[in-house]
Amino acid sequence: MNAPNATSTAEGRTAAGQLIICPMTRTHLRDIRRIDRLVYPRPWSMSLYLDELRRGGERVYRVACRRRPHGRPAGVVGYGGFMIVAGEGHITSVAVHPECQGQRVGARLMLELHREARRIDGLEALTLEVRASNDAAQRLYRWFGYAPVGTRKNYYRDGPRGREDALVMWCHDIDGDEQGERLDGIATALGVTEGACDTALGVTEGASNTALGAP
Repeated sequence: MNAPNATSTAEGRTAAGQLIICPMTRTHLRDIRRIDRLVYPRPWSMSLYLDELRRGGERVYRVACRRRPHGRPAGVVGYGGFMIVAGEGHITSVAVHPECQGQRVGARLMLELHREARRIDGLEALTLEVRASNDAAQRLYRWFGYAPVGTRKNYYRDGPRGREDALVMWCHDIDGDEQGERLDGIATALGVTEGACDTALGVTEGASNTALGAP
């Protein structure tokens, strides 16, 4: 996953608080694929994205857009989401445009994904994989309550030194009061004052989509 670290800064709070988060739709795919080419060695194809867009009931995916002065969204600067399998959520990706990394975009996306997960009846846990060498992303996930439970050997085959292990992390009891208080604290740290999901004005397509690639 491409994600900023969890260290709070005034600039980061301002940037995160000014984002608009909305469901991923076909209209976002051009911007998303542009981000993919910058951050992933092997990005997904357009056809795969379109297939995933049709799986709305099994997927929850969001995009982060800059907010124009009049409140409407500008271009996509990041995206992320999870799939639902056997009553558990698996975060597949949190990706941020390189020019916007370090501005808490990844944290803002994670916040909304967790808020959405808490709305799904019976969903009590989220899991993800992260590169063993990606300390910044691991700090971010720990901020949200994730803990490591094991590794997947040679999970990534496109690392700078060839194959790389993945650290498997889980966040349990996502529907509990403790996690709700954690999310409230993160929202305050990010300068987010909106409700559970600040949906972009003018977005009419409700389908959500999977983000690209394993974290």
